[in-house]
Amino acid sequence: MRKTAIVHIYNFIRMSHTEPSRFLFDDFDTIRRILILVKQYGFPGTYALKYDALMEPRYQELLKEYLDENDELGAWWEITGPLCRRAGIGFRDSRNEEQYDDRVDSAYSLGYEPEERRRLVDAYMADFHDIFGRYPASIGSWVLDAVTLDYARCRYGVRAACICRDQMGVDGFTLWGGWPNGVYFPGRDNAFLPASSEAMQLDIPVFRLLSPDPIYNFEADVREMKLGGVYTLEPAWVTGREERSIRSYFHSLTVEDSLGIGYAQLGQENNYLWENIGPGLVPQLKHLEELVKAGKVRVETVGATARWFSQQYRLTPPMTFQASHDWTGSHLAAQWYASVNYRLGLLAEEGRLRIRDLFLYRDSYACRYLNRRMHSNASTFDALPLLWPQVWGGREDRPYIRLIDENDREPTGIPVFDTVSDDTARARLMAGETCIAELRMDQSGVTIEGDWSLRFDRLPVLRKIEGRTVHLEHEGFPFAFTVERGTMEGLTIAPEEGVIRLCFGDDPGKVRRDVDVPLPAMRRSAGRPVPPMAPVAEPGDSAFGWGEERYVDLTSRDEGVIRYTLDGSVPDADSPVYDGPIRLADDATLRACLFTSDGKRSEMGEWTYRFGRKDLRLTSPTTLDRRPVFCGNGITDLLRTERATTDYLDGRWRGSLEGFDITAELEPGMVESIAMGFLTHHRSGIVYPKSVELYTGSDRAHLELKEIITMPDGPGGREIERMDAEFDVNRKIGAFRIVARRHERMPQWCTYRGTTTVFTMADALIVRPGREEA
Repeated sequence: MRKTAIVHIYNFIRMSHTEPSRFLFDDFDTIRRILILVKQYGFPGTYALKYDALMEPRYQELLKEYLDENDELGAWWEITGPLCRRAGIGFRDSRNEEQYDDRVDSAYSLGYEPEERRRLVDAYMADFHDIFGRYPASIGSWVLDAVTLDYARCRYGVRAACICRDQMGVDGFTLWGGWPNGVYFPGRDNAFLPASSEAMQLDIPVFRLLSPDPIYNFEADVREMKLGGVYTLEPAWVTGREERSIRSYFHSLTVEDSLGIGYAQLGQENNYLWENIGPGLVPQLKHLEELVKAGKVRVETVGATARWFSQQYRLTPPMTFQASHDWTGSHLAAQWYASVNYRLGLLAEEGRLRIRDLFLYRDSYACRYLNRRMHSNASTFDALPLLWPQVWGGREDRPYIRLIDENDREPTGIPVFDTVSDDTARARLMAGETCIAELRMDQSGVTIEGDWSLRFDRLPVLRKIEGRTVHLEHEGFPFAFTVERGTMEGLTIAPEEGVIRLCFGDDPGKVRRDVDVPLPAMRRSAGRPVPPMAPVAEPGDSAFGWGEERYVDLTSRDEGVIRYTLDGSVPDADSPVYDGPIRLADDATLRACLFTSDGKRSEMGEWTYRFGRKDLRLTSPTTLDRRPVFCGNGITDLLRTERATTDYLDGRWRGSLEGFDITAELEPGMVESIAMGFLTHHRSGIVYPKSVELYTGSDRAHLELKEIITMPDGPGGREIERMDAEFDVNRKIGAFRIVARRHERMPQWCTYRGTTTVFTMADALIVRPGREEA
């Protein structure tokens, strides 16, 4: 079935990641770079401002300079002390400093009484209007409440809202059981759930942020993940810059036979910093450009899509969100179906098709924080569970809802996911041309065909069965579903004449308006003057073998002349013109800029190349972090050619919670210097080691301490920096030992001050021969 696939480039902007806020250039420069990059691709963007960034003149000027009529400004709804004072209410946090991710009761609207929430909206909107001459088109946050949404919509004309994807207990937020991905009309009493009637819904579409992976995002806490971290398109994380992941996600949106609106949100909060965002955002936008040119996807602002959605639908339309292929190579497949009555998740693994997640939606299931503020520092948004494996089991004892025969055996076959009509989807297990089992999902429930019973591994919310009605209770809230075909005994439903039919709610009927509303004409950015893209070097930063002769290629996306230098100076109009591969035989710092015929100049690209001996035999007792991105092939990776960047997830840093202790043996000879590369990125729990010790000797049995380098301990010029701890040796040696001693606790100037999880990241050992061997 042909789908509407829509992408929002949505970036929310904080001046600071702590409270009280302070201006940090790196955070500002990050959003500047994102703005320029999105403009270079000609896409419209939505930029949501937290109150601290809204009130900072440098952010105001930046947005006024670069944004045009194709772009959109929104509100990022995190509460600050100054906003509370502006609203005339007390800031809930009594501590001197606030780290927003885990202070839900003070930094989010949930921590304030309903009337206080309205006053916060009034205060923000007044200042926003004074600065930009209009009100924001959208409001976004990790969590939002119906009171805030309704007031912002009715009083200030806010058209759209954005909230976090499903996650379990991350940074104090549990959101699970809601709309799997994309857009829905929220309920008046619970903004997390779709309303099942027009009378109970708010006419302000809500978009789920971060583009969750349809397979792995929903496997949190019930499966050992291969990559670790999060499984979303967030460009600052591993999967967000993985080419296979990016293409797989957009394949789900544009190729899979599925219902509803295919949706992706690209972008990230600027506090992750450009060094971590750029490596994912660049390939995402490049692939998005291909899809736009092919007519497969639309790029819009949040408000534009919300306006069309509200005109097109009277209720939330049903959707499927699926992946028939597993980009990680683990051979899983998944399908999600959601309507105004329920969501159902299917997982195919090793030929078996199981229900892995099932929640019901009821208008009367009100948000915990609708009429009163929260008093803890962790929030919960959920729906009514029929299967919640993360809570009812876990990795060791995970429950499913299974198809079984009379001998408790599950059917096996090839899973096929497709659609039947505008509101009905199906999942089939196939053996060649034969259908072994079929599940058909429509707006009111699911029909299962085949001689299979349906068994709940676990159903702790079950209270009683009366005839065909199954009564349940969650958090003191009673709810029910109906077995229209089939017989339920205990936790098993047997088929009637090969059919089981479960009814989860009333059929809402037609959800489209009487007249189809055409999609708004897609506009490319008007193209405010922006610099051309900077040149790219291949290879990038490297540690080549001593005595090698290597070449570096420079390329550019835009037309123009590339000029470069090799001495670390800034290229200008008199610098050499790049006309072919650049030969390197010794250490060099390459800098390059693109100069266009109309007088524009790109930002500068910079790469460092070093040469050193590779004939080292390394041993180490150090235990590396077990995640593949940090352990790779082990300590020997410190001798490879590719050097790490300032992106700690580039796969080239080797990370440890122990510091490093490395012994190297080499053919005896003169050594001029020994260097080892390190990273500091305190917002991610990474700092330089406290000190680095060098021991040298004729062999590993005769090593003596030669020198100790005390590493920088304090904020640097940039929030993320790397440096080589370099020792002058100038003697003949046959072995050496480097010991990088970590801080026992994160220093007080760091984000995670006082914690014992101090990461040390290393990327290269560079041994430069002395003159006798040179």
